[in-house]
Amino acid sequence: MNTSLRLLITCLLVVRHSSWDPLDDHPCNIKRISHEALMEQFGSQGLPPLYQEPIVILASSTRNVLFTQFTRPELIGRYLGPDFNVTLSSSNSLSEHRREMRLQTYIDETIASRETKLEQNSNESWYLFGETYGSDWKRLLANYELPPCVACTPHDVALSFGIGNIGSGVQWHVHGPGFSEAIHGRKHWVMYPKEHPPVFHKDESSRQWMEHKYPQAKQKPLECTLNPGDLVYFPDRYWHATINLDPYTAFVSTFTQEHQFAVAMDEL
Repeated sequence: MNTSLRLLITCLLVVRHSSWDPLDDHPCNIKRISHEALMEQFGSQGLPPLYQEPIVILASSTRNVLFTQFTRPELIGRYLGPDFNVTLSSSNSLSEHRREMRLQTYIDETIASRETKLEQNSNESWYLFGETYGSDWKRLLANYELPPCVACTPHDVALSFGIGNIGSGVQWHVHGPGFSEAIHGRKHWVMYPKEHPPVFHKDESSRQWMEHKYPQAKQKPLECTLNPGDLVYFPDRYWHATINLDPYTAFVSTFTQEHQFAVAMDEL
C-alpha cells in the first residue's frame, strides 16, 4: 500500500474524531511585542539582522491600511484585472506541482469551499503562494509597508503574496530568514529550531500533522496564531509550517538577505 493511500485511510478513520480544530483557540509560546516596544528595544530601524529567536510583532492600526483594502476578496480581482491568471502550487513541503487558473476563479472557489478538509493530502491541495512575480504583482506589492527590520529595504527583500482557506497551508519546510504578515484572516504558525527537525511525510498536510503528530510530539513546536496585522519573524533555517484558520486568509511574506547586512555591520 503506497504512502498517500495510507495517509488517506488514516484520515478517514479519524475525521469524525478530530482533535485539532482550526476554529479553536490555539496556544502561543512565541514572544509577542508591540511595534512601539520593538522600536524602544532595538531602535528606529527595528529588528537586527539574523535575530536568533522567532518573534511576533502585534498589529499596528497605522500599517498597511491601503494594502488591506486593495486585497479584500471583492477588490483584488478588480485591481489585477478580471482575466488575471495565477500559478498555484501544491501544498506539500517541496511544492512540487503547478496549476494555472484565473485569480477571481481561485478566490471564488476558495471562499465557496471554505475549508481544506483533514483528509486532503498536501500534494492534492492547490494553494496561491510563492508564484507572485511579474509587473502586476509588483504593482500591487508596492503598496505594502515592509516589516520593521534593518534588512527590510525595498531593494533587498523578495515579497510573496498568498491566499488560502480554513485548513490550508504549507507543510514543514526550511529556508532563510524573513517575516510573514496576516493581512486578512488568522494564520497559525508552528516552528522548530534547525537542530530539531520535525518528523513528517512531505505529502502529509500541516493540518494532518497537527492532528496526528502534534499530540505525540515529545518536544512541542514553537507556535502562535497571527491575527490580521500581526507579523511573525522566522529565523534563518528554522523549520516551519502553517495552517490558515479563516475562509479567506491573505498574507504577505518578506524574504530578507540578512547575512549580507550582518557582515556589513560587523565590518563597521
